[in-house]
This record gives sequence, C-alpha cells and structure tokens, in this order.
Amino acid sequence: MRQTILLFILLTFDIAAQATECVARVFQENKVNLYLCQNYSNYNETTSLLFKARTKVLNDYINEKIKSGQLKDKKIEIQIYDQVLTYQHLELTQGKNGYFVNLSGFPTLEQLVIFVDYFTKSDWKPFLTSNYQKVSDEIISKQIDKFYSDNSTSNFSTISQTTFPVWTRGDLHLDYSNDNLKYFIGTTPLTIKATSTLPVTIKDRVILFQSDSIFVLQGQEIIKQMKIDNPISEDYDIYRYDKWVNICNGGKDNWVYSYSYDKNKFYTRHDTKN
Repeated sequence: MRQTILLFILLTFDIAAQATECVARVFQENKVNLYLCQNYSNYNETTSLLFKARTKVLNDYINEKIKSGQLKDKKIEIQIYDQVLTYQHLELTQGKNGYFVNLSGFPTLEQLVIFVDYFTKSDWKPFLTSNYQKVSDEIISKQIDKFYSDNSTSNFSTISQTTFPVWTRGDLHLDYSNDNLKYFIGTTPLTIKATSTLPVTIKDRVILFQSDSIFVLQGQEIIKQMKIDNPISEDYDIYRYDKWVNICNGGKDNWVYSYSYDKNKFYTRHDTKN
C-alpha cells in the first residue's frame, strides 16, 4: 500500500509539472476536497461553479455513506485535470487517512458517485491506469470506460434532483439542478445556456453569454441578441463603462465586441474598420 500511495504522489507531481497553464480552484467540504485544474486558454467560471456545486452534493452523499457504515470516516481527495494539460489517466487509491482520486477530463456527478461507491466495496482494490504505462490512448480510454460500466451506480438518481443557486445578481440567478447550471429570472427559467462568461450588468440591463451568442436582458425580456461567428472556448474579459461594455479576449486593449447602452447595439472590431 505504501508503494501505491507513493505512486499516487509521484503521479500528482508529474501532472502538476505538466500543467504549466493550470487555473486551479479548490472546493472544500467536511468530507471531500476537490481540486480542479482548468487550462488557462479554456477557462470558464461556470465550469468552476458547476464543480463547486458537485462537491457540495457529493459531500452530502459521502456523509450518508459514512453514517450507514458503508464508508470509513475519512476524507476523499479528488484531483481533476483538464484533458489538454496532461496525459489520459484515472487513479483510485486509499491510505490510512483518506481516499484518493486523480483523473484527466471533467467527470459528471454520476461518475463522481461511482468513485465513492467503488470505495465502499468489500473487494475494493486500487485502480491505476494512465499513459505512464506506455500504452495507447485508445487502450486507456477503453480501460476507463470499462471501469465506469463495471461500476455503474443506481444511486445517482436519488441525489441528482438537488437544486440550489450558485450565483445571483438581483432577480437573476444561476441554479444547479440535474447536474447542470440554468439561468432564472425569479422563478422563470431562461433558455440561455450557462456555457460562457458570467453575466454583467449595465444600468437596468444584463448582458448574458453563451458559447455562440450574447444576449441583452431588460426585465424578463431579451431586447438584443448577437450571434457569435467565431466562438472562443475561454471566458471573455469584460470592461464596463457608464454607457458601454467592452467584451475583450486577452486584455483591455483586445476588444472583439462592444455594446452601446444608448443605441442598444453591438459593435465588432470589424465595424470600426469600415
């Protein structure tokens, strides 16, 4: 077991060394710590909020497993790395003071529950697979897929209905529900997907973003929408002024869109060259 834990530690250091563009977030609950590493060039605050919510839901599930005697009373430490920053891997080990999960790619809540349930099994044993074994990505993918299918859980449906807000601005709020994030105005759901930059306000209006569009909301009405021809994967840099909002990619001087409050109109950098 000491060799297993040493392998886990060495793997962690190796991954951290590779993750030179990692934007790290740590979410802590009483029975689980979750470390999330997103690629700087693909960073989304909504992804961080989603995993913060998942950590909270997972913690409640772990506490129930401990109370029922199915899981030992020790913390689960989960380290998640953006797939583009490291090699493909999934590692599950345990030591005297904790359970350890280390993986590439962003797991769903259902997959996180599978990890917890795996540790409750009487025939539990370490699961170690990654490219340090010098095998192809295809083989690794099949090994990981088989792990999930062999350990599928029926418990996910009992906890996935949990709903609570993860971000609010007045009547506008972003809620976690069914392992997704969804915008609401009061109790009215919006069709705008939480797949990009968090909303910003300008006077009595709100600008909302999804990966392929930008919306302007006044009250509960969408009064302007702009389709994005060349979406980016990371969040925009936002700079607000009295009557303007500049939407930038890579700093204040690199604006790609600008919104005029007075004219209720979007401009692109291309517009200024005509």
